[in-house]
Amino acid sequence: MEQKNKNVRLIGLDLDGTTLTSEKVLTPHTKEVLEKCLAEGIQVLPATGRVKTGIPEYLTQIEGMRYVILSNGASVLDLKEDKVLYQNCIPWKRALELFDVLETYHTFYDVYALGTGWCEARFYDNVGNYGIEKHIENLVRTTRNRIDDLRVWMKENKAPVEKINMFFAREEDRQRAFKDLREIKDLAVTCSLGNNLEINGATCNKGDAMLHLGKILDIPVESIMACGDGNNDFEMVKMAGVGVAMENGEESLKEVADFVTKTNDEEGVAYAIEYFCDLK
Repeated sequence: MEQKNKNVRLIGLDLDGTTLTSEKVLTPHTKEVLEKCLAEGIQVLPATGRVKTGIPEYLTQIEGMRYVILSNGASVLDLKEDKVLYQNCIPWKRALELFDVLETYHTFYDVYALGTGWCEARFYDNVGNYGIEKHIENLVRTTRNRIDDLRVWMKENKAPVEKINMFFAREEDRQRAFKDLREIKDLAVTCSLGNNLEINGATCNKGDAMLHLGKILDIPVESIMACGDGNNDFEMVKMAGVGVAMENGEESLKEVADFVTKTNDEEGVAYAIEYFCDLK
């Protein structure tokens, strides 16, 4: 592949393990590269498993940062217009059925719906019992609304579910759930952390959302670049015209990528963008 590609017009960036360092920091140099892209008319956007409230403001407030892909592709949001451009959710009645399945595992679970997270008090008050790292525990507490009963809330609000998130204290429980849930035809099951599983609708992924945004913006797939490190970045990296995997990423992701960049702690995103894009 040619090193410089003046045709890159849209860049989707995973956050954790990709754009952000292990300390969840956006380095000054990476920020500068993103600002250069936006200034030159290249759309740069977070493409994350997080909800909107989980995206750091220092990212969304970069001048020109307009779009975000949320909940592994369940929602594409125009920040400037505060408008949902595309959604691919689990119907609320189907989510209720899935809760019964999840109760058969020793797991923490919550949902993303209406643009934010909803977590039952029995989980919210005991986050530390599920092997969740401290910085993730803080993220959970700040991006979830604490409620008494998720089923009651779902029946009252009838809200489509963007994503169901699960945490496991024991790896054997996670592997059993992963094996079982992957056999359910209308679900896509991925992970972004060492002890979690993430459930979306079968056709929902970051790649699907990225291509839909490309169509909306009239940007062809060959002009789309995507960077990721995890299982939930697979389709996005594979589908993009320029698919980039992090050196610290999953081996399966590296196999489908066009390019393997440096690690997230070595500003691998900035390196890849400078490698492929002819920035002034």
